[in-house]
This record gives sequence, C-alpha cells and structure tokens, in this order.
Amino acid sequence: MTDKSVTDFLREVHIAILSINRNNQSPHSTPVWYTYEANDTIWFMASPGTKKSKLMSVGTHVSLVAQTVNDPYKYVSIEGHILDISKGDLEQDLRPISRRYLGDKGGDEYVESFNDWNSSRYTIEIDKIMTMGL
Repeated sequence: MTDKSVTDFLREVHIAILSINRNNQSPHSTPVWYTYEANDTIWFMASPGTKKSKLMSVGTHVSLVAQTVNDPYKYVSIEGHILDISKGDLEQDLRPISRRYLGDKGGDEYVESFNDWNSSRYTIEIDKIMTMGL
C-alpha cells in the first residue's frame, strides 16, 4: 500500500513526465496525462504510431515523475513496468481523463473534437516510489 501523502499527491492534477529506455540512446521522455488508481497502478493513453507506444509492451520498465511547479517544491518519482495494454475507450478512458485535466466542459469539448479517436490505455504497476517534499 502506498503512503497516503503519495496517493493524495498523485490524485492531484499534474502533468507527468514518462521516460522509457531506448537501446544505445538516451531515454525517450514525454509529458502525459495520468490517473492514479486505488490498486497502486497508474494509467495513461498513447496513440498508435507514437514513439512512446512503439517503445512499450507489457513488461517494459518505465519511470514517471509528477511534480509541482511552485514552492514548496514537491515530486513523486515512480519506477514501474507496463502491466497491461488495452484498447482505449472513449467514454471510460478519454472522457474521464480529459475532464480531470480540462474540467467537465473543456474535457467534453476536447473529446468531441475527435472525428476518429484511436488510442491505447497503458497501465503501470508501481515497483518503487521516491519523493521529495511530501
């Protein structure tokens, strides 16, 4: 079970940075919207054909960092691995995460802006957590 201060922080809205190893190159890092779940997993969406989706499969080790931008500075750094990859669902995945980051109206407008939406949902199982300021 993750410490309450960590779960509270992860439930706040932060843009996270996802990092994925690449052979003989620096890691690929990209911002993501994420959702922390009560079972100590984190999920995010990625469209097919993106660099991040091409680099990940079940078992791939990843890092994810969520941070504040103002004092007092705080962050949660997660080491984990991809536990599951599933087809994204517009209503069960995209709409809730869009509302989380953009509010109800903005999230709904964002979802409605897609004529043809295709994405996968990636679930990270948390292996290790490091924090600062919590």
